[in-house]
Amino acid sequence: MKFVIVADGDVPAAVFEPKLLDGDSDGRPVVIAADGGALKAHNAGLPLSLVIGDADSLTTETVERMRREGIEIQIHRQAKDATDTELCLREALRRGATQIVILGALGGLRFDHAVANLLLLAHPDLAGCDTAVADATCTIRVLSRSYNDRLDLNGHAGDVVSLLPLDDNVKGVRTTGLKYPLAGEPLPHGTTRGVSNVMDGEHAAVTLESGRLAVIHSGPAAVVLIHD
Repeated sequence: MKFVIVADGDVPAAVFEPKLLDGDSDGRPVVIAADGGALKAHNAGLPLSLVIGDADSLTTETVERMRREGIEIQIHRQAKDATDTELCLREALRRGATQIVILGALGGLRFDHAVANLLLLAHPDLAGCDTAVADATCTIRVLSRSYNDRLDLNGHAGDVVSLLPLDDNVKGVRTTGLKYPLAGEPLPHGTTRGVSNVMDGEHAAVTLESGRLAVIHSGPAAVVLIHD
């Protein structure tokens, strides 16, 4: 079951609408907005089903209008232990999500939120759920031995692929289809060796033996990964 979560960052509608809403074998995805992401979803023409948050980015009039339109609203108190986007992620998982795409996770006015949204990809409850952060030019996933030790990339020759270790146990990294191959080597936490690799053709793959690795695929075709 596919879910789209819309956070309150940058959501370029022209790029995402056709890729998100067409060709899904189970029908249209369920679209959940994190608070002010509801306005971004509306502007992007995404069919919103649920809004979750503390409503600090929405007026009372907007909330009531959405309720009249049949959109479910879950209001949480401002003093809480999770961001609105994490609450959306939890709700998607509770409803049986097997694939999640997070839009609007980057950009916006709060850099701390952008970083927190990226780190949500390492959330322990996401084991077994294909989850990506996507914007106009890149798709970001986390590769982890605990639940997916291989990631296949589809794009174009020249697309940039960066591999960023998220812990100090990233070992046995192997790549195929990239200009600068890795053959079972470690990527130490806090280093940049894995930045700015390049796809040789339309297909590449990354595997690892241990640890958690962020895989950032940038290029004109990168957003196609939301269908993989």
